Amino acid sequence: ELIFMTLRHEKTNELPWVPFAGVHAGKIVGYTAEEVLKEEDKLVASVLAAKKLYVPDGLPVVFDLQIEAEILGCDLVWAENNPPSVKSHPLEGETKSIPCNCKIPTAESGRLPVILSAMRRIKAEIGNEVALYGLICGPLTLASHLRGNDIFTDMMKDPDYVKELMNFCSEVCIQMSKLYIEAGMDVIAVVDPLISQVSPNFIEQTLLDSTKAIFDYIRDRGVYSSFFVCGNATKQMEVMCKMAPDYISVDENVNLAKAKEITDRYNLAIGGNIPLTTTMLHGTQEDNMKGVIDLIDSIED
Repeated sequence: ELIFMTLRHEKTNELPWVPFAGVHAGKIVGYTAEEVLKEEDKLVASVLAAKKLYVPDGLPVVFDLQIEAEILGCDLVWAENNPPSVKSHPLEGETKSIPCNCKIPTAESGRLPVILSAMRRIKAEIGNEVALYGLICGPLTLASHLRGNDIFTDMMKDPDYVKELMNFCSEVCIQMSKLYIEAGMDVIAVVDPLISQVSPNFIEQTLLDSTKAIFDYIRDRGVYSSFFVCGNATKQMEVMCKMAPDYISVDENVNLAKAKEITDRYNLAIGGNIPLTTTMLHGTQEDNMKGVIDLIDSIED
């Protein structure tokens, strides 16, 4: 409820806390990343362990931006301590194409039977205590999984193709949102790391409408949405706000106070994070606590 109040712009006595534990949740109970992302019982146990240890207000069930790519034909390389990475790009090369509609994921596609079942079990177990996040791969990052590095050449030489591919990827995102909402997720988070790597003008001309359609769909379903970006997305903040999520989560490279001035103009909530390496990995418990206090103090009410 604390998260919901924040997203409704209601006054709260404290800030919500959402640890994006990802495959680290498996580390808590001794499971590898591959075990967590492939085996239902181990995924459920890992998320419940993260909930017990971190006492969060919200928690993602699974953090793997390759789920959709695998369904659409990308080969993956698995690692013990990290989510898998994409090894092959089915749309790479001279012959440009758009996957057919039959490629749109269903509840039986890829690892989705495991994930959706785990979501329903976790919802039943802790859904009254924690806001559960369903994380989907954003359309631009998904397009790069499918097209590989060629996507960056396409942006300069064939933006119409990129727009068409983005429209398809957005349809995939909408379908994934539908499946996760039906499995009980409270917040659908579109995670698109590549957004910070392209210009605001290109986003507005080529990506804006298709990405906004995802958030419009989530809102029409009566569920909250979030937009996660990585890296220094300062220049992209304005156009991301135009996509109309309920809130934007930014990386440590973004000045939270300045970014909030932009999100406030669009009536969006904003979330920021503790520096991952200098503070969370190499710092002490006190360093992390101070990092949070400094972030809070940098923001005016």
